[in-house]
Amino acid sequence: MKRKWIKYITVAVSIALSAALMAGAFLLYGLLRGEVRESSEDPADYGSWSVPARYTKLLIFPEDIPAQAKQVEYYYKYESGWNRPMCQIYLSCTLSGEAYEKEAKRLSSLSWESGEKGRISVQRDETSFGYPAYVAIGGYDFCYEYALLDEEDCAIVYIYSMNTVEEELSFSREFLPDYFMEDFEELSVAGTDRFTMYGGYDSLLEGQEPLEDGK
Repeated sequence: MKRKWIKYITVAVSIALSAALMAGAFLLYGLLRGEVRESSEDPADYGSWSVPARYTKLLIFPEDIPAQAKQVEYYYKYESGWNRPMCQIYLSCTLSGEAYEKEAKRLSSLSWESGEKGRISVQRDETSFGYPAYVAIGGYDFCYEYALLDEEDCAIVYIYSMNTVEEELSFSREFLPDYFMEDFEELSVAGTDRFTMYGGYDSLLEGQEPLEDGK
């Protein structure tokens, strides 16, 4: 009889410990994802983003999706995280020839006045992507912000990604640079030696404004 009670108690304790561990795991998962969790695939929600301004001004993206744009694809996801937010914004659309040229000109003229670092212009990159690109952030602190131009089809793909590994992205891998998430395991490196048009987080926090030829 005594042995049976010991057995029952052991089983009960094991179940309680398992339940506690599972609860703890769910709690930790929730903390890692953060309090703010948003997602949308509706183009009508375009621009309603919670990305803190200390990370980017998202100047690569147009203020609005052009009314005449066709084949529009849109995806947005944001999780505030415990101390490292995760985000991805994807917009793809096809424009008329005139609208495409106008938007390509806007992208090529983007720049940011970043205090002590002065004026920094967007980078044109024709080697790291599958398409010619204008890059505002190229891996700085594992963030990416760029536009890909398909001149033949008058199509443009806009992307912002922050602390998001390739397996969690909701758009085609063909749109990623060949250096995407390099050294991600080395969080101490943080990629702060990589390019950002915004000059770094300190410059963004200063609240500088883009120059007139920017957005």
